[in-house]
This record gives sequence, structure tokens and C-alpha cells, in this order.
Amino acid sequence: MKPILCDSHMHVFSRSVVPTGASYVPPAKDLNDYLEEASLGKIGRAVIIQASVDGVDNSRLVDTLTAQQAIELRGVAMIDEQTQDLESLAKAGVRALRIQDRTRLGLNDLERLPQLANRAAEVDWHVELNTEPARYSRLQALLKGLPQGQQLVLDHFGHCDPNSTSDIEGLCRLLDSGRIWVKLAPTRVSKQVGQYQDLFGLVETLASQYTERCLWGSDWPHVMTAEPLPKTSDMLDFMTRALTQEQFLACLSDNPERLYRF
Repeated sequence: MKPILCDSHMHVFSRSVVPTGASYVPPAKDLNDYLEEASLGKIGRAVIIQASVDGVDNSRLVDTLTAQQAIELRGVAMIDEQTQDLESLAKAGVRALRIQDRTRLGLNDLERLPQLANRAAEVDWHVELNTEPARYSRLQALLKGLPQGQQLVLDHFGHCDPNSTSDIEGLCRLLDSGRIWVKLAPTRVSKQVGQYQDLFGLVETLASQYTERCLWGSDWPHVMTAEPLPKTSDMLDFMTRALTQEQFLACLSDNPERLYRF
């Protein structure tokens, strides 16, 4: 059977509705817009990540997951202490919850990780974490208190600076724990969007040492990103250059199939 490629990090918004109190105006892009982009890269699976502007209202995520779609979908939700019925979210196709922890953006939820990881474990979810190198040490300390076997995924290379030895070493220490995965989603960390050559060495290092825990994501539709917007086809071209065929299939097919249980 031909491998099915998976985009493990994308978002879906609405063409008409802006969430109340949103910190930014999301692009008017829905799943139909994404499918046009995905078809160019022959992507057959995608993971919808709950966007911060939607907070813990996962209704659009659930509606999209449960509607008949042209590609296979899974979801990553955001929850709080009041969120009930995780089983219903799981039945809809949610496989993880997301924690936002970007100090620069005023998002400081890493300390909620132990509590939320326990909630995630109730329904056999992993945790996806949008964090940064300044928080790696604290994350390392928190790992020992998480449920046994709990897996975590770092968004956007963990916001690692590809030119920073200390960032790379810190990221590798986390990956050495055996509990951390990383999304090779380039658009938030590369200064060469479209070519991504500044990430070549970092991708080689991560994919060779941690082949079974690397994922790829487009971050479509590229919220708060300068024009011209990144193209999925350019990212896939870069991945084919930077990875061996075995690494490419692991990152874009085998690993997401296993983690998100397609």
C-alpha cells in the first residue's frame, strides 16, 4: 500500500465568524481552502490543532472532525478545569490536548501540565506543548511527575534557534527522555521561508537521532505571518532534500499514524 502523507499541524478557521475577544483576527480560511493546498502535496491525512483564538470552545473542531471529509482527520483540543466529557471529544477524533506556553506572547500555562496530563491520560491522549527554549529546564523537571508513559509533542521545533548550540542541546536532552516528540514545522523558526536551508542541519540531527519521534506540520494557514505566505509544496520539497527516504516516511506517514491512531 502506498504511504499516506500526514500534515500533523494545521488550523481551521471560519470564513465568517471571528471568535469574541480574539487576540488576533484569524484568516478567513476553512477546511475547503486547506484541501486545495493539501491536494498539491498529495496529503491524505491532517491533524487540526485548536487555535488559541478559539480557547476551550472546541465546537468548530468537533464539527469539522465529524463531517464527511475528503481526507482523514484527527484533532488536538484545548481544555480547562471545567471541560467535561473528554470521551465525546475522543470519539470525534481528538487524540491530544494542547498547552500554550509562550512567555513572549503572555501565555504561561506550563505549570498546568501535570494536572492536564492527568486529564489527558483518562482518555489515552498525549499532550502537545507550544513552548520555547527558556522553558526547557522546567519542562524537564516536570516530566518525572507525569503519568507513566505519557507522551508530549513540542510544536514548531520547540521554537529552537537553529543557530543556537544551547537551544539544540536543550531540545536533544528533552528528546533523550524518550517521552518527547517534535514537530518539524519550519515556518516559525526559519529565516529563509520558502527555502528553509537554515534548518537543514537541525533537521538532519533530529531526524537521524530521533527518527521515530519526529513529525511534520505545515502550520497552515500561517497566522500572523508576513507575505508571501509559505507554500506547503516548498516545505515538502525541503523535507525530501533534508531527509532520507526512510526518515521522510517515518516523519510524514508512519509516526503520525502511530501517534494519532489513524
